[in-house]
Amino acid sequence: MLKVSDLSFSYDGKTKALNHINLDIKKGTWVSILGHNGSGKSTLSKCLVGLLSPSQGEIEIDGLPLNGENLIDIRQKIGIVFQNPDNQFVGVTVRHDIAFGLENQCKTPEEMEEKVKYYANLVGMQDFLSKEPHQLSGGQKQRVAIAGALAMEQDILILDEATSMLDPEGREEIVELIKVLNKELNKTIITITHDLSFAAD
Repeated sequence: MLKVSDLSFSYDGKTKALNHINLDIKKGTWVSILGHNGSGKSTLSKCLVGLLSPSQGEIEIDGLPLNGENLIDIRQKIGIVFQNPDNQFVGVTVRHDIAFGLENQCKTPEEMEEKVKYYANLVGMQDFLSKEPHQLSGGQKQRVAIAGALAMEQDILILDEATSMLDPEGREEIVELIKVLNKELNKTIITITHDLSFAAD
């Protein structure tokens, strides 16, 4: 499903943040990428979703090469949730935030509302649709960010340090949600983390 071949990236043209990375991730698997802070994990995740262009190497998703020509099609297949959900909120309420990507897909209001309710319910946020983001806890914000990514109905979901800002209870909530997404919805999950215990879950 996702193949990375000889991938390298440099921010300054000299020092390599990524150096000859190779990955082969099968559909429906949950893979954790471990490394200390500054080891290039987030750089890799940004390359995988086309936010950064590698200096060398290739990325393929479902046999489709990641390049400028295919970027729109690729982004229908892979989504990302970043470490700080506050950086991803664009809506004034939970409902608007989950619906944002659907608006870009030109869904009808009826289609959007159906999907918003479905994915809000899936992540346990169905009772918070009218809430403003600042009224939510860290774990709740992360759930909304995941719901927004899921509403796009992409096959691959990357969670980049998605639990690092959460308390133990919030962390456990997200771990249990990831298990549901992986086992019951057959989503391919890539978790980027420096937390060995999280990767072990």
